[in-house]
Amino acid sequence: MKCKNCGKENLIKAHYCYSCGHPFTEEKRQSAYDSTLWGKLDKLKKAKQIVTLEAVTSHPVFRVLFLALLIIIGVLTNTNKGSVMRPLESDAYTVAYDRKQNEYYLFSEEEEVAVPLYLPGKPEGVRVSADRDGENIFVREYSLSESPVLSKDPSVVYTVYGIYEDKEEQILILLQDPSAIE
Repeated sequence: MKCKNCGKENLIKAHYCYSCGHPFTEEKRQSAYDSTLWGKLDKLKKAKQIVTLEAVTSHPVFRVLFLALLIIIGVLTNTNKGSVMRPLESDAYTVAYDRKQNEYYLFSEEEEVAVPLYLPGKPEGVRVSADRDGENIFVREYSLSESPVLSKDPSVVYTVYGIYEDKEEQILILLQDPSAIE
């Protein structure tokens, strides 16, 4: 950096001219640094941070707020529905679960209801088996886009299978009249 008072060259970080003692302002020192290769690289780095939003996204406050926003969105949209196969809620029926018997009871006024299912992971299909008094009545296969249709018959127990590549999960469903609620 050249002293404007005596014309001697000084170090870029000098606060005073080594020859005459003339003080250098912060602006003059910054201007001299900016004209060097390192100063130009710093300008490019700052420009990159602005263009890529790194200056904002790398800030710890931004990261905490972003994480909190993701958690709130997850809770509000109910994206985590668990890891257990089960019938989903519907206006066509009311769901009750008996933990001791490991059975789902669907109470509906309708004679037949489509039962949308929650199947965790990556299922390949759905199979429904209907049994009355220990004897099989029918077995039907459904694609993942279809909801199994169950008929109201208090003597029928439906076994619903989630079919996976290497396993099957199952739940028991009984479709009942709402008057059966105790």
